[in-house]
Amino acid sequence: MDFTFNEKQAVVSVVMAMAQADGVIDRNELAYFEQLEDYLQLSVAQLHDVIATIDDDYSLLGLVTISKMTAAKKADVKQMLLHMMTSDSDLHPKELALFNFIGRVTGLDAAADSLKGGHNGKLDYDPARVLEGDKRKALGTAEKKLLSSGGKKKD
Repeated sequence: MDFTFNEKQAVVSVVMAMAQADGVIDRNELAYFEQLEDYLQLSVAQLHDVIATIDDDYSLLGLVTISKMTAAKKADVKQMLLHMMTSDSDLHPKELALFNFIGRVTGLDAAADSLKGGHNGKLDYDPARVLEGDKRKALGTAEKKLLSSGGKKKD
């Protein structure tokens, strides 16, 4: 799939955020990120250009960019996030909270739902299904903390 430079920035920013969500960047996450570079057709120089333009203020712009993508591109972004979430074999509540937040604000879920069955047959995967009872409650708590921390200013 062809992504514009701005779309590549947005994808890299959300995938980087996902890798950092649990507080540990695993070597498998780094390996997946290298695969992502190839998929996005980013040279080392382009990757540095993309990363150099991403800062704390870029995150919101990245979400806006993703929300304007086509359904097929959103479905690809959703798959990229799912792969990053599961690459370290540790499904952390903060990763799930971030995934759900990104999905809601960008429309990833609606876009992917419209393509189910026609896009590699993988879009019906829901990482939240592995959670049971009290883990669902922990996810809700983590998501609330994530959402509330976005409004606080740092000193």
